[in-house]
Amino acid sequence: MNPGERVHHGAARFGRFALALTALAWAAPAQSAAAATAAPPVPLATAPQSGPAHAHFAARILTLEGPPLDDAVLVEQGGVIVAIGPRATTPIPAGAVHHHHDGRWLCPGFVDLHHHVSGGGGDINDMVMPLNPELRTLDVVKPSEDMIRRAAAGGITTTLFIPGSGTNLGGFGVLLKMRHGTELDTMVVRQPGAMKVAQGFNPERRSGDLGLTRMGSSELLTQLLERGRDYAAAWRAHRAGTGPKPTFDASLEQLRQVFDKQVPVLIHTAGARDCIATARMFQDVFDVWMILSHGCFDGWIAAAALAKRGTPVNLGPRMYEFDRDGRFQGTCKAYWDAGCRDLSINTDAPVVAAEELPLQAAMAIRLGLPYEVALRGVTLQPARQIGIADRCGSLSVGKDADFFVCGGDPLDPRHPPELVYIEGTLVHRLGDVR
Repeated sequence: MNPGERVHHGAARFGRFALALTALAWAAPAQSAAAATAAPPVPLATAPQSGPAHAHFAARILTLEGPPLDDAVLVEQGGVIVAIGPRATTPIPAGAVHHHHDGRWLCPGFVDLHHHVSGGGGDINDMVMPLNPELRTLDVVKPSEDMIRRAAAGGITTTLFIPGSGTNLGGFGVLLKMRHGTELDTMVVRQPGAMKVAQGFNPERRSGDLGLTRMGSSELLTQLLERGRDYAAAWRAHRAGTGPKPTFDASLEQLRQVFDKQVPVLIHTAGARDCIATARMFQDVFDVWMILSHGCFDGWIAAAALAKRGTPVNLGPRMYEFDRDGRFQGTCKAYWDAGCRDLSINTDAPVVAAEELPLQAAMAIRLGLPYEVALRGVTLQPARQIGIADRCGSLSVGKDADFFVCGGDPLDPRHPPELVYIEGTLVHRLGDVR
């Protein structure tokens, strides 16, 4: 066994470990070795760059593209997966470096779409203006920020680093790989990653200007969205040769990408009334690529209406609410039971620590969400929602080699990530002193 693959049996890092152990009443879905190894071999893809291939052998690989693979291997070269399948039938390139993760599982890196801590904790709420379509978090990313390292230690490999909810439109976030201490260019997956809007409660303004009420903030946001829609339409007409060249407006350039459906909108929304208002505005009226984020408090009461619209929901950080009779209501379970199938889970870090995203999923399971849905909700589903499923969220040929090694079920807090890889590079090893 190589030093980089040595097994560490330290205590679990998660702060809510004792509470999460109650989640172990459920079990990971079983898949027999015979069924897994019956899968046909996957051919090698062409490596994007030179350098040796790395073959990672594991007792089980969770691909999220199909059933688990037992006694399997993942081959990475140049940061990309070039082969994955049963050990006995998957071709290994000559000269590949072998990594034997004996008795261990491989899992896709987790994806968190509601993350505020890659810039050092500040500089994400500019409170002077209620609407800030010109702003972006790219300019405040701090690659040396320790929260990035901690996120990676929890198996989180990709995050959407967004502005806060102090204003109705905080600006645009950036999609990042959690590569602590590297150059910013190596971290960016997509810029802009998403526009951040906040509805209700947090952005209500107390300075006497318009936006103190939901009526006022809704009117302000509607006026800006109408301007952005018309600006984008004018540029499309010009490109098609059916209209004059519009006057360049720097304040609307990022918003233009939203109405061209190149960039999604992530909307901070809590409570049933605001969930419906968000769906009405961003699906019924403006019809943009959108994700409703939070959905907490009594938002679950609106879940059936959201399900009819097919609203993508990104739930958290609160995993439960008390119903009118004082009983626990699992938030994710309520949305799932109502028919919301496009469902992911977040931390709203630092509200819940970034590295505790898998614990969020464990709590959702404890409160009734099916296991497979919870695992997909922190891997493949958020990647699909944000438009990067061609690179992240699952393990298949051609995707980024973002994965971690653990001692068993990745949603069991007793099996924290032991080794974490981003694009094939080891970024965290359990037990290392920082």
